[in-house]
Amino acid sequence: MAEVFRARYGVNSRVAFRLARGWSQGQAASEWSLRWPAEPRTFKNFSYWELWPGPTGHAPSLDVLARLAELYQCSVADLLADCPDYRRLDSAQASQRSLAALPAGAGTGFAASSPLLPGAPDQGTSEALEKLAVWLEVMDADEIATSVALWMQQLGSDIGRRDLLLKLSAGLSLAAADPALNTASGDSLFASPRSRPAFDLSGIWDSRYAYFSDSRDQRLEGRHYLVFRQDGYRVRGQSLPHSADSLLRLNLSVEGSVATGTWTERTSPAGYYQGATYHGTLQLLLDPSGRRMAGKWIGFGKDFLVNSGEWELTWAQAATSKTAQRGYHYQA
Repeated sequence: MAEVFRARYGVNSRVAFRLARGWSQGQAASEWSLRWPAEPRTFKNFSYWELWPGPTGHAPSLDVLARLAELYQCSVADLLADCPDYRRLDSAQASQRSLAALPAGAGTGFAASSPLLPGAPDQGTSEALEKLAVWLEVMDADEIATSVALWMQQLGSDIGRRDLLLKLSAGLSLAAADPALNTASGDSLFASPRSRPAFDLSGIWDSRYAYFSDSRDQRLEGRHYLVFRQDGYRVRGQSLPHSADSLLRLNLSVEGSVATGTWTERTSPAGYYQGATYHGTLQLLLDPSGRRMAGKWIGFGKDFLVNSGEWELTWAQAATSKTAQRGYHYQA
């Protein structure tokens, strides 16, 4: 009721709670004096407290606020609800509000539109996704990062939260390269017609990337034979079994002679990195023959520092049959 008085008549919280009781300032003073006869108050005292923070008012002390709260049966904070609130300046508070504003059901939308669960999202899901897009659009990158970190902290400790975020980051990077997002409606300031890939990259490729091991103080090389399968602009690659027992996956989006995408490697359980999984991005240039790609990779090390290095892929053969693949099994 006090909130209604405050909103409808523009009075402050201390006036609103008195009016909600149906008391005049004199009646409120009488009620005070009945409760605390050793410290009686008059209507003038209530007038001063209610005029604050105006120039003719007097600021009530914490003791006075506590007794007013007891008199009106509310909290001290209720009596100060109209006072300035600077919590918006606190980054943690802002992140909590952003997290609370995340549209409910947005996760359902992602699941409904997943290739694993075919079918178009229903109307409720579409609305949730649209709200999610608006939520993301009005936030800057730092606010999104802080909000997502708070969300991840609420997950169970048995979940690999950093690995999950890195996987999500890799997936979003690949989604950003999807040609379906490059529409004529101007989704991006940099939207332009996409040139078709000059070559069919399907086949078996010899992959080599360089990296520096701080703990071993060495420059090392990772080598895999990958099976590439191309579908339009998208190229997916997966390593064949070999002696290092490491599984490498590439997801590339090709535009003309440029291939951009993500990589994921699960290292050998028996190797130096003991089965750790790493994620990152890469960009490669395809040579005019269509038989070699070279460029750079970026990824996180085990201390979550950003590392980079050269990456080169050389075409081995076009056939991808099981017979053809067996010729490259266990080659390192």
